[in-house]
Amino acid sequence: MASERSDGPEEAFVEALVQLHTDAPAGELGEWCAAHGIEVVPMAAGALLTGPAGRFAEAFGEHPGNRTEPRSLPVPPALRDTARSVTVLPLPDLGAGTSSPD
Repeated sequence: MASERSDGPEEAFVEALVQLHTDAPAGELGEWCAAHGIEVVPMAAGALLTGPAGRFAEAFGEHPGNRTEPRSLPVPPALRDTARSVTVLPLPDLGAGTSSPD
């Protein structure tokens, strides 16, 4: 994923998991994210959010950080009835711990 190593921290590509409340409609999450320039991929019990770090910082009120470990972001007031948690995923360490074929 070359976009993870972008020109600056505000444009770095971010992935986050949202855990929804039981029986919460994902539509509200989708509308809110679209209004903030964040993409949504529905999942079984939540959603995967993707977009530039700057958009996440604007939408959630906190920067996603350096992403060496998972990081929780605050659930915005507009999503409190929909989302239980928002967790920024760490950057993948591609190739770490694996040997290359000879």
